[in-house]
Amino acid sequence: ITLRLKQYIDYHREVLEFTQDISEAFGPMLFVYYLFHQVSGCLLLLECSQMSDAAALMRYGLLTAVLFQQLIQLSVVVESVGTVTGYLKDAVYNVPWEYMDTQDRKTVCIFLMNVQEPVHINALGLAKVGVQAMD
Repeated sequence: ITLRLKQYIDYHREVLEFTQDISEAFGPMLFVYYLFHQVSGCLLLLECSQMSDAAALMRYGLLTAVLFQQLIQLSVVVESVGTVTGYLKDAVYNVPWEYMDTQDRKTVCIFLMNVQEPVHINALGLAKVGVQAMD
């Protein structure tokens, strides 16, 4: 049981380090990318809202749909990191703590508190990136 617990803790550390590395490496690029989507999405929706010309509506409507599809696709890929940490939370919760000694029970309690908070990739340290961040 202690070995299994150690494996979970090591895995959680790896996920945290991976998330930190990804946030440091791609954080500025993600920030600029989401800023671009924010500005261009607003402009495209403004163009679509005028609805004066059918050809312009077709052009800007299609471009708006493609832009939002790219935004959703990237957010779903980034959100998969948070999903992996959700599985870890369930695995720690299902550890047979009733067969552990006192030291291992304390370790599981502390570890369970640490895995409760989901892990997110941050864009430039300012905003969490993912599908849930769009809510």
